[in-house]
Amino acid sequence: MTLSDLIANTRCLLIDFDGPICSVFAGYPAAAVADELRTAIRRQRGELPRAVADLSPDPLQILVEVAALGDDSLTCEIGDVLRDAENTAVAVATPTPGANDLLRAAHETGRRVAIVSNNASAAIEAYLRDHDLIRYVDGLAARFDGMDPHLLKPHPFLLECGLTAVGLDRDDAVFIGDSVSDIEAGRAAQIPTIGYANKSGKHQRLTDAGADLVIESMNSLVDALHQDAARSPR
Repeated sequence: MTLSDLIANTRCLLIDFDGPICSVFAGYPAAAVADELRTAIRRQRGELPRAVADLSPDPLQILVEVAALGDDSLTCEIGDVLRDAENTAVAVATPTPGANDLLRAAHETGRRVAIVSNNASAAIEAYLRDHDLIRYVDGLAARFDGMDPHLLKPHPFLLECGLTAVGLDRDDAVFIGDSVSDIEAGRAAQIPTIGYANKSGKHQRLTDAGADLVIESMNSLVDALHQDAARSPR
């Protein structure tokens, strides 16, 4: 299936946030956020569990690993610290080339858009407002306070929430994400997936994970939407 074929059958774009829309931690590095989380864990537990200490500096992985410890109070605290850090990070995040145009093109061609992300919903809303993009987004399915971290992608929960938010079915949608967990979530939700390979080596990883298509520029989607509109005005 070509990108044109996939877009022609799509009434809704489900789009991941960090990567396809912006680089969340471009100005406030993920490693610094991970250090904040580890400090908060030490403050409450007195030591850092080995499972957390051995993780790469991925804040979301730390949150999931903390949840696996079974300490609800600690999980909530780390979730709050991560949410606040993400709010800080999006203020200096770097927009992904073509992402703003994609949201506008989807809106102009009559498609609904939902942002589906493991990042905090409050941070995503702040970014969309600050960049005057909220008008182009019809739904948001993202991490909320008190959410069980095990329901984050690759679990299909958030994609299913995204579909509910825009009132459409999986047959109407395509999901765009830049990680293996995104592709796995799309497959679990039985939604066609487009992998966004924004870094070296990602194209093969996303293909191997089962992406229906892989693109290397968000502008490819913008062009496909405009071309589809020219062929069959909505």
